[in-house]
Amino acid sequence: MLADLSRHLLAAGQIVLGLPLLEQAAAREGSALRDVRLAINHLCRGEARARASGETTFAEFAERVLSGKLAEQYPDHVKAIRTADKYEQRLGHVLDVLGPVPLVRFTLDHADHAMSRLPVHLEPGSRRNIAIVIHRLLALAAYPARIIAHNPLPRGWIPKIENNKAKGYLYPDEDQRLMRSQLVPLCFRIYYGFLTREGMRADEAGTLEWSDVDLDRGAVVLDENKTDDPRAWALSPDVVRALRAYRELWPDNRRVFVGPKCDPLPGCHGAERFREHLQRAGVDRPDLFETTESRLNIRLHDTRATFITIKLANGRTETWISDRTGHKSSGQIHHYKRAARKIAELGLGDFAPLDEAIPELRGKGGSVGGGQPASAGAGMGSASAEASASGAPPGQTAPPDDVPAPRHGGRWRLHRRFVGPALGHAGRGLGHAAVGTN
Repeated sequence: MLADLSRHLLAAGQIVLGLPLLEQAAAREGSALRDVRLAINHLCRGEARARASGETTFAEFAERVLSGKLAEQYPDHVKAIRTADKYEQRLGHVLDVLGPVPLVRFTLDHADHAMSRLPVHLEPGSRRNIAIVIHRLLALAAYPARIIAHNPLPRGWIPKIENNKAKGYLYPDEDQRLMRSQLVPLCFRIYYGFLTREGMRADEAGTLEWSDVDLDRGAVVLDENKTDDPRAWALSPDVVRALRAYRELWPDNRRVFVGPKCDPLPGCHGAERFREHLQRAGVDRPDLFETTESRLNIRLHDTRATFITIKLANGRTETWISDRTGHKSSGQIHHYKRAARKIAELGLGDFAPLDEAIPELRGKGGSVGGGQPASAGAGMGSASAEASASGAPPGQTAPPDDVPAPRHGGRWRLHRRFVGPALGHAGRGLGHAAVGTN
């Protein structure tokens, strides 16, 4: 094997630069050896160069940013990323191309090549989000990190998308069907029901802690959010009652909404799981599950569209809605009004009270405004013990595909494959030691 690698390096005229790699190949095995061989192949094809000592690669700098180290170093200019798993997922599409590139040699051609290699099935919005991450990392490398003199990507490089596709939202009766379906784990149903009734972003609700919710007075405080504009509002009384009853089932959780294995929500595949849960509950309206040139299938983010549309149809003001959603302008809410008029004209009504729509919580939430929450009910002792052992709330059995691998607290970090060997070569998968969550 070493002889073959040497011949390749000699034929490519790269034997001098490749000697350190040959030495590493002789001392490695398994996946580490595979990385060295791939790095040699890149060198022979002219796709990589040995980097000088101290040159930071794109992958190494991404690790500094996503692990929070750059924010610690420059707290006045960089905010810690709260949803590192999303950035990780987006970077996973381009790290095999961009990961080994030293930042001082990074050019527009590198970025264009990485974007051209994206899977063809990705939606324009997903491609744009990947481009935004690349652009943001390079901007931070220019300032405050000062690794490069300027961002090599010009203004206008990030793809623009037309936001005129029709989007889905749930009718109140479809929401009620989802809430009462015990084929969907309870932890997901109360999460979806909260989103459609309170208008929070899915990521915001996923990071909500019980300390943010005043169950005695019925209020919620959201200090950290996407727009960095703290919000607080009075929760709907039925939502408060439902949350009281739900907390009785999981009294020791720090976060309000977690998955069957206490994993953070919404997780990496929240939209696909949401659609699957809708179908499992018997919600089968075709346009919710179709993606065409003029329509998007329903996404978890569309629970906000559902909230705005149904609340406008039932006479709520734009101010009342924006207090909950965080929208900054009337224009952002205005384009939901046509759908809201349709709902009003059809007389479809409002959502069913959350504590009544979910059978397991019915009649167990007490009163709002200082009343004590009611007991979870007799006969729950053995179920609670079983839930404690399995990680699922009493009365809930999660299907196997609803149980993501548990995550443990700690810093996000790129797998070592993305920052070495000598060329800083990126491997094919994107790993992380731990993701602490959006």
